[in-house]
Amino acid sequence: MGKKKRRQKKPQQTARQLPTEDRRTEAMTVAWMLSTMVTLGALVCAGIAWLTIPLLAAQAGEIGALGVIPHLLLVVATLTGTVSLILMVCAVRFRRVPPPRVIIVVSTAICFFPFGVYLMLAVR
Repeated sequence: MGKKKRRQKKPQQTARQLPTEDRRTEAMTVAWMLSTMVTLGALVCAGIAWLTIPLLAAQAGEIGALGVIPHLLLVVATLTGTVSLILMVCAVRFRRVPPPRVIIVVSTAICFFPFGVYLMLAVR
C-alpha cells in the first residue's frame, strides 16, 4: 500500500462583500420603515381609543379630556405618514436596488390612511 499524499488545506479566505447600497441610503430606508410603523401604530391606537373612550364615558358619565386622545393620535399618524411618504420617495429614487413593489404599495396605503380618515370625518 502506497502512502497517500495529503494536501495541506489552505485556510479559506472569505471574500469581503462590499455593501450594495450607500450607508446614507440604508439609513434613509430604515427611517422610512420606522416612520411607516409609527404611523401604523398611531392609527391602531387611535382606532382603539375611538372604540373604548365612548364606552368609558358611558360608564363614567362624561368624556372630559379623554376625547382629545383619538384626534391627537390621528394628528401624529398624519405627520409621521407625511414624513414617511417623503422618505419613501427619496429611498426609491436613491437606492440602486429598489425595494419590493409590495412594500411600496403597503407603505403608501398606510401613509395615506390618515388622510382618508380625515376625509370620512369631514363627510360625516
